[in-house]
Amino acid sequence: MSNYTDQDRTLALIGIYQVSKLVFDLATTGKMDENAFHTSINTLFAENPSSTLDVYGDDVMNIQLGVRTLLSQMGSSDSDEMRNIEITRYALSLILLERSVIKEDGTLDKIARTLETAKTQRAHFGDWHENVTASIARAYTENVSNLNPRIMVKGQHGHLQNPHNANKIRALLLAGIRSALLWRQVGGSRWGLIWSRKKYLRSAQALNRTPPKDPNESLFRRQ
Repeated sequence: MSNYTDQDRTLALIGIYQVSKLVFDLATTGKMDENAFHTSINTLFAENPSSTLDVYGDDVMNIQLGVRTLLSQMGSSDSDEMRNIEITRYALSLILLERSVIKEDGTLDKIARTLETAKTQRAHFGDWHENVTASIARAYTENVSNLNPRIMVKGQHGHLQNPHNANKIRALLLAGIRSALLWRQVGGSRWGLIWSRKKYLRSAQALNRTPPKDPNESLFRRQ
């Protein structure tokens, strides 16, 4: 992977926003977009990708939740979504937290070893077995959760206290750090979020795939 473009940086930033939206949804409703969840978690196991999009399964449909979230959070008038300060807070915190992970000696190696355990579990139990999610969550808890800035997830008490949801949230936060690392590797920077905002919006809009309208939809409209 070389010769990085605005689209590469946008794809990685979309990955961060997709995770942030998933964390928000799980914490507040206990539900989420399953395909987006699978895509985000799979980034942790993407080895030797041929392109930035390849990290996300080489299909723009896998990141549509992130596309819509980025467009809404960064201010595109084309988005039907409303800005959400919690989602923005998660995204910015993940970008800052990635730097702390990199600076902490040995942390990436420890995370990698735990992910190897999760990879073995995937082969044995299946990709989305709760044991796999628990191992990924443990990689976050043991190596990242005490670093600054600490990400305090807000939501409904029942959803946050549910152990399966809690593990999914922690696993997603680790995937968010993965996308933040990718974003920096392809040339992303915090200053760029300010100075290149319009470029990010244009690139994200180019990746937006609005589902086609049902041709039978008119049949159900009131006459």
